[in-house]
Amino acid sequence: MSRARFAFAAHPDAIADLRELPSEIRDLALLELQNLVHGSDDCLPLKGRLAGFHKVYVDPDVAYRMVVQFRPAPPTSAHTREIYLVAAGSRKDYAVYRLAHLRTRPQHIETDSTADARVRAAQSRSSLAVDQPTAGPATPPAAPVPAAGPRKVPQR
Repeated sequence: MSRARFAFAAHPDAIADLRELPSEIRDLALLELQNLVHGSDDCLPLKGRLAGFHKVYVDPDVAYRMVVQFRPAPPTSAHTREIYLVAAGSRKDYAVYRLAHLRTRPQHIETDSTADARVRAAQSRSSLAVDQPTAGPATPPAAPVPAAGPRKVPQR
């Protein structure tokens, strides 16, 4: 067998993905990974949220996919580039792509959804206020007008 052209690394959850595949699909996935490491370019670039990643068809029915990324290898590697496995799984309902997106998106601190909704509401502007300027001196509220009702007449 020829020398590998690329190093290999995987997201820890992607290894679990491989273990969960049906055995015949797992064998095909491992064979595809071996082919990629040895220089096969049998993958297609993804677009949108997963731009910069590639999809690999695993089985003849194309029901299973892997999402990989070609990236620089660590300085200690004998290779300059590596194949990074992000996710493996069923294409049904785009499950493998959703997993890949969740694993690669920038991590952010979760906030309370109620607080998040309040922040968005505070930052938004009413569509009714389009014609009104956003900055300027505020006019003080008008003095309250007393309600009309029976009045006492001052006595002399």
